[in-house]
Amino acid sequence: MILSLAVLIYQAFFVGVMYVARRMGKMVANVVLVICLLWTATHIFLVPLAVLQTAVILGSYFWFKRKTKQKAPVLDQ
Repeated sequence: MILSLAVLIYQAFFVGVMYVARRMGKMVANVVLVICLLWTATHIFLVPLAVLQTAVILGSYFWFKRKTKQKAPVLDQ
């Protein structure tokens, strides 16, 4: 089975990396996205794991992109 605890923790690591990168800015997030995808392409040789990791990386990138575009409401006192 490909979804072991180690695989899930590894995917959580990439979610965390994308979260931190997105908080640092758009350019940093774009560079980290490319680096993570290159890492996946060169280090993961099982197709199901590569697809899973690519989906996690891209999903995290677009999820945090959407979340950072929303601005907090300003409360007037």
